[in-house]
Amino acid sequence: MTTHERPWYRWYVLFILTLIYAFSYVDRQIVTILAPYLKKDLGVSDAQLGLLYGTSFALFYCVFGIPLARLADGWSRVRTLALGLSFWSLMTALSGLSRNFVQLGTARIGVGIGEASATPAAVSLLGDYFERARRGTVLALYSVGVYVGAGASLAIGGSIVSAWERTFANGNAPLGLTGWQASFIGVGVPGMLFALIVILTVREPVRGRLDTVPAKKDPHPFASALRDLGSMVPPWSWLRLQALGAPRREYARNFVYLLVSVALVIVATWGTNQVLSAGRKAVIATVGGVDITSNLVQWIAIAVAFYVCSNWYQATRLGDAYAHRLITGSRTFAAVTVAGAFLAFAMNAVNAFVFVYASRTLGLTASAGLHLGIIAIIAGGAGISVSGYLCDWAKRKHAFGRLYFVCVTATAFSAASVVQYLTQDVTVFYCAYAVATFFVPMWFGPLQATTQDLVIPRLRGTAFAAFSLGPNIFGLGLGPYFVGIVSDASGDLRLAILLAIGVLPVSIGALLFASRSLLQGEAAAHAELERFNAETRDEGYVEVNSPQLTH
Repeated sequence: MTTHERPWYRWYVLFILTLIYAFSYVDRQIVTILAPYLKKDLGVSDAQLGLLYGTSFALFYCVFGIPLARLADGWSRVRTLALGLSFWSLMTALSGLSRNFVQLGTARIGVGIGEASATPAAVSLLGDYFERARRGTVLALYSVGVYVGAGASLAIGGSIVSAWERTFANGNAPLGLTGWQASFIGVGVPGMLFALIVILTVREPVRGRLDTVPAKKDPHPFASALRDLGSMVPPWSWLRLQALGAPRREYARNFVYLLVSVALVIVATWGTNQVLSAGRKAVIATVGGVDITSNLVQWIAIAVAFYVCSNWYQATRLGDAYAHRLITGSRTFAAVTVAGAFLAFAMNAVNAFVFVYASRTLGLTASAGLHLGIIAIIAGGAGISVSGYLCDWAKRKHAFGRLYFVCVTATAFSAASVVQYLTQDVTVFYCAYAVATFFVPMWFGPLQATTQDLVIPRLRGTAFAAFSLGPNIFGLGLGPYFVGIVSDASGDLRLAILLAIGVLPVSIGALLFASRSLLQGEAAAHAELERFNAETRDEGYVEVNSPQLTH
């Protein structure tokens, strides 16, 4: 028996993948603890902080998420992970060399592109290391990395800033770097080294081996990934329509997507500029006498995200019958994605400004990042670990148990967050933060496990990326920006955060709607699996019996 076939090895792989997830969240979330220093040194507004935290990252994370998920589905998932980890860690380190908002925003785009490779590949790997009955628990354990990483970003980032400022108080720092720049470099470099451990110790399992479905590698994985990327971006998206033999009405539909995107930029930019006073409109450049504000950049990014996702949806509907029937054409999948989008909106909005709020309202300093970080690691890690067991238990007890479980935990998060942002007492703030953080992660594992049950194994990575479009474009791309723009307009950060929390009832409604068609969705996935087996039985694939559908 080789090492990677031993029973303990799959737990080692889960541990490594969880650490990769933690690295991704350290690099993603470190903007939170560094926000006051970015405001001081770069002069960024709250809305620009939201753009740095969310939109600049989320747009490219989503745009590249689909093709990189396709690459993971057709090529080596381990190599995809290692290359992605190396790239986003490099871009995080380069963030530390930024001298202005534009340079930092560009580096954040690179982080988003690199991180887009991680979870689709990891989820697909875990699906081939752990059987179906354990996937809810395994995905929840994997998601512990979110809170290890998010907590570590607060603790490490705050500690580096404090130590750097004490050590170089006289201004003789190497290369003239400030504490926040040293923090970016300090968390970026280890990730590049860890990529070597990944490539040397993690083995690629046989694809679909535990679901007993046909397994075959894509003979042209990079071409498939580039085709997916091209299907989202003109003019290649139009050439893709031609290659698919699309009728004229599909070209007209694509043109409507483009018009809606342009209208979104014009109307949303005008509207958000109107709510800000002249002094609060962050101008990042002037072109031909026209001020380019961060609001314009924000809405161009969201419009581009809308357009490329519409293109991908159209290409999938026309070119991949299985993906369309199980993902883009499934109302159950859509409802779960909407629920995740609004959950992510509220939770990213709260997390992005937790330290800014604490320092501005309660007077906490960078050293408080260590306290917040420890709370995030312990409470968030405990919450997400428990949620895996509880959601699997809920699923065994009731067909809709996972969805009902998320409804309950979202309600608990809302209550704790309201207390957190209404109190003036630091101790109550910390306690409420701990309770809210305990419940924050309890939506990811259950919803992700639900989407994985709605597709066949070859679409696992694609399903993850498709589901992530809602939480990332709407949740991450709009949540922090919403808080920032409301705070800039009203001067009341507390009000902005509480308004963001107020969207959670929409998530609960979407989950209840999804429960109405969940059984039909799971049955459809089972039927598509049988069809896929039948269609590929004589094409040289590896095949054994398909799994039984259970509720």
